[in-house]
Amino acid sequence: MPYDWTHYITDTVISSFILGWITYSIVVVIYLNYLTNKYLVPNKRDELIANHGHLKSYEDLIRQYKDSDTLNVLVLSGGGVRGLVPVNILSYIEHKTGKKAGELFDFIAGSSTGAITAAGLCVGDDLGGYKFSAHDILEAYESNSRQIFSSPWYHQWLTCFGLFAPRYLPDKKLAILDHYYGDQTIGELKGNLLIPVYNIDQNNLQIVKNWEAPHSKVHANFLTKDLVNGACSPPMFFPPVAFSVDGKPHMFIDPAVLLNNPLMHVLLYVRAVFPEKKLNIVLLGNGGTAGAKYNYKNMFSFGLYGLYQYLFSAPALSSKLFIEFMEEYLDESQKFDDKVAFYRINSNPDDDLSPTSTSSTNTKNIQKFANKMLQENYEAINQLASHLMERQFSGKKSR
Repeated sequence: MPYDWTHYITDTVISSFILGWITYSIVVVIYLNYLTNKYLVPNKRDELIANHGHLKSYEDLIRQYKDSDTLNVLVLSGGGVRGLVPVNILSYIEHKTGKKAGELFDFIAGSSTGAITAAGLCVGDDLGGYKFSAHDILEAYESNSRQIFSSPWYHQWLTCFGLFAPRYLPDKKLAILDHYYGDQTIGELKGNLLIPVYNIDQNNLQIVKNWEAPHSKVHANFLTKDLVNGACSPPMFFPPVAFSVDGKPHMFIDPAVLLNNPLMHVLLYVRAVFPEKKLNIVLLGNGGTAGAKYNYKNMFSFGLYGLYQYLFSAPALSSKLFIEFMEEYLDESQKFDDKVAFYRINSNPDDDLSPTSTSSTNTKNIQKFANKMLQENYEAINQLASHLMERQFSGKKSR
């Protein structure tokens, strides 16, 4: 009877596949355990934070702006690589005014990728000025994005391209954050900063400021890089940022669609400290909210599938509607409230703009959209630049 080579080869292939899968699974478990120990064990920050400034009190802010009748507030939303768009607009405003963005804005708020830019604009230099301009950040933005959204081949392979763990490792991102902030605490920043994060360890959304509002609950004086790293670490893409201060653990992640735009929060916090001053509120968009939508007829067409779609899309849609409500509210408010001026600079993109792709095509499309947004809002941006300069030379700014 002839030997059945087909049966032998089939058994060999199946056995090799099973052995390979078992080996791969063991290596994956070991690798995931390594990632857990490396990134999710809290780093003690007490020595770094000790004697490194403190949060400003609201009395400090009142003294700082006692001679100012107007305060300028900048809001930057999230959007990954699309954060290049508002930085382009800010760079143009700097060119028009001859001032760094930190000099033009008294309070800067940013979510997710906007947090990186916002904190960078608030860093002081050794001469009492601001270390980085928006133009500085813009020049390095494309290169930094490529580093942030990259991972070694073995990480992609061992996590099945993000199925078993966050898709990207944070090491290169941390190197970039170190370049901008070093070991500065938020209490050492020259500018006034507001950044939202979600604290997994305490299961709550935190609005982190480097000042104490009256009668508010006070948080710790965090390292700027810890705060910003957590604020731009969405769970699917980056591991949480774990650290401890005064023995209290914190694990920060990006609040993502739960709070992708801190417009309302910075408005309320600043208004609480300065109820009598005029607020110029500037919201620089990146075209990111246009894609959030939900087709409700699917609930009837696909039964439970429609319900699942609703549950998955509801947070993004709710965030979009909330942002639109706040924008509409400020639009209306400035018509009857002479203490509010609202500048909304945004456009709708013609192409799909990925927040994580650093391909040349996506980068070119984002730059193309930035140019379009500048052209479509050219008059409003120039008017804004003029108003910012009027305040600069009015003699009422005490900084």
